[in-house]
Amino acid sequence: MNIPQLVERKFLFSSDQPITAPLYEIVIAQNGVFKRARRQEMTAAIELSSFNIKIPELAVGAARVELAKKIPARVFTEILAHARNSTDAGCFTENLYAVCLRYESGEYFWKEVSRSRSFGSTIARDDDPAYQTAVLEIHTHPPGSFDFSTSDDRDESGKFRLFGILVDIHSAKPAIRLRVGVYDSFWEIPVESIADVPIENLSDLVEQEREILAEICKNLGDGKPEFILAEEYRSAENMHYLENL
Repeated sequence: MNIPQLVERKFLFSSDQPITAPLYEIVIAQNGVFKRARRQEMTAAIELSSFNIKIPELAVGAARVELAKKIPARVFTEILAHARNSTDAGCFTENLYAVCLRYESGEYFWKEVSRSRSFGSTIARDDDPAYQTAVLEIHTHPPGSFDFSTSDDRDESGKFRLFGILVDIHSAKPAIRLRVGVYDSFWEIPVESIADVPIENLSDLVEQEREILAEICKNLGDGKPEFILAEEYRSAENMHYLENL
């Protein structure tokens, strides 16, 4: 009996080299090591490490997320409205949603898949077909919890899909944070990379933080430092995010 090789390890010889592994592949490129995966709705590549010395014989790799069809902004708006209406602002509990693509029509739909809800956690109905086939798994967070938690990291490991959190949903400025997960590896991404149009009623935390980091680097001048102190970064907008340069 031939057992398929679920994980492949290869070199990247061209920028359009197809992803062939059934599960995921580790690719050595000119500029670093990448983890790549594909499914019917999405392909993704996450940078695992970068090289100071390039390998000229290989192609340049890039972190990316590409959907066969971007998710309509209305999906996020509808989920936010449902979360607001089904949760008491004075007694917050988390909601969990699955966003799926109907293959027959090519249209996205969403469904709440919460089984057990509390202030700081949500357990999914993992037997629900919508949860099992979700392109995006998104849940609400308690007020002020702007980052994915260690529980989120644990619950979202071993999957290949998009993940999101909605924060301060009852405030005048609700926020969203997105990331792609490729079997235990995560990369935070701006909403614009997967939504068809900008979402006017949600603040994109990842985009805001990238803009802050770019402004800090601009103010530093020509000399590019190897690191930025977390305290210096957070003081800009009281953010809780630090990105390697």
